[in-house]
Amino acid sequence: MQVLTCENQSILKEQLYQDDCQTIMHLSLQKGQQIPEHHGGNAEVTVIPVRGAIVFTASGQAELLVPGKLVHLNAQELHSLRAEEDSDVVLVKSARAAGVVREC
Repeated sequence: MQVLTCENQSILKEQLYQDDCQTIMHLSLQKGQQIPEHHGGNAEVTVIPVRGAIVFTASGQAELLVPGKLVHLNAQELHSLRAEEDSDVVLVKSARAAGVVREC
């Protein structure tokens, strides 16, 4: 078992874990802070809010994400986000190709 802890709420991005199949990041956003439209490369991305509230936009659809409500994106799917209040988000990038998990 490996225990991971989100340590720093004063930096935007903190890598918690990485191996050949996945990367787990902690994002800390201040109220009003935005991350412009981008994509997660060839990885599928799951965004899990753990504190606060963010407006998450993908495919022209905006959704308010709060703890308990998460979003999953396909590889190359464009998205952006804006913090409605001070927020922490855990982001999981999973290496997948054409919907098939690589052998890890």
